[in-house]
Amino acid sequence: MEVSKKVKLSEMAMIFVAMIWGGTFVAAKYAQESIPTFWILALRFILASLAMGFIFFKEWKRCNRETIRYGIRIGLLLFLGIGVQMIGLKYTTPAKQSFVLVTYVIIVPMLEWIFYGKKPANKIFISGVLCIIGVGLLSLNENFILSFGDACTLVYAFVFSIQVLKVADYSPKVNSLIIFSIFQFLTAGVLSLIVAIFSKETLILQNVSRASLWGIIYLTVFNTALAFTIQNMAQKYARPANTALIMATESIFGALAAYFFAGEAFDLRKIIGCSLIFIAIFSAQVDLKALGFGKKGKEDGHELC
Repeated sequence: MEVSKKVKLSEMAMIFVAMIWGGTFVAAKYAQESIPTFWILALRFILASLAMGFIFFKEWKRCNRETIRYGIRIGLLLFLGIGVQMIGLKYTTPAKQSFVLVTYVIIVPMLEWIFYGKKPANKIFISGVLCIIGVGLLSLNENFILSFGDACTLVYAFVFSIQVLKVADYSPKVNSLIIFSIFQFLTAGVLSLIVAIFSKETLILQNVSRASLWGIIYLTVFNTALAFTIQNMAQKYARPANTALIMATESIFGALAAYFFAGEAFDLRKIIGCSLIFIAIFSAQVDLKALGFGKKGKEDGHELC
């Protein structure tokens, strides 16, 4: 079965999402200069939902109970996953976290196999291993020891994997992907606000720096409203296992963002890591049999790349 044009275009769109998410750590670093963690999450999600609700006001006529229900479910996963990620980040480094998080390239196809009975092609697993090695070279130093923070990140990787599968499951069923996205953000934002209010962290508006303000703008407009909405739309057609691999390129764009905007080094080891990730994505996306490397046979749509 030939992969449809919609599937290919959707998976190309996920590269754009990964590119946006690559700037997350730099933007979050600036935002955290003068804004507490859960206030950042509350602001980015609530502002994104309000802005989208205003800009796409015509979409509200397509709102129904099912769209709201599915949006709230994904919003709960979004809050839980990012909440655990932020806790884990206090006990590990962003570089180690990006490495541990990328284990979702293996978790997603495994969960898809377990819960949906769709066995991924062998090359998806091979590509996943290559991708993890590449991210390791890109992110880690020689002192890699799993800590409490890394364990939290593994939990986040698992929650994120469930989110990827559920978005793929819910997207074709909702009346409006825009409203679906709005209720995701609103749910995650309200829950983050509740945690922020009951925590000891205090937001003092007068102390918010210009760098933090730009960080919040990036996280709200690009990282949340734009990227998550594109993800929701693209996953209506994109294959979950391939989506997970493509989104792992976030680590490449993150390394480039850190190099250009945060002054981090980009040495030969990181170049090799990027190369391995690109090879992993290419091998997962390209059907070598269709190019003449072996006999072309019939495969399931989730196995073709």
